[in-house]
Amino acid sequence: MNEFPSTEAKDKWGIITDAALHSPVTITKRGRPSLVLTSIRDYRELQKIKYEQLKSDVRAGFESLDRGEYSAKSIDEIKKEARHRFEAEKNDGAG
Repeated sequence: MNEFPSTEAKDKWGIITDAALHSPVTITKRGRPSLVLTSIRDYRELQKIKYEQLKSDVRAGFESLDRGEYSAKSIDEIKKEARHRFEAEKNDGAG
């Protein structure tokens, strides 16, 4: 994956966008990954994968409910777990 500092992004925008059409490009800020620029094709594929995973998770949840399998967790506990998973996924994506 190509990488460019944010301070160079404006001056090299054409090079960066051309590179992103072939593979994702990381834009760094203060030496740390900050953004990823990718082609619309790759972006749509990632969104499709996320959507399919969400559908699978929801389906599995309904199947568990149909089997009478559920937990006595409170809404606050479920929200806390969801936030934790979201933060972990976000941090994994940051490298």
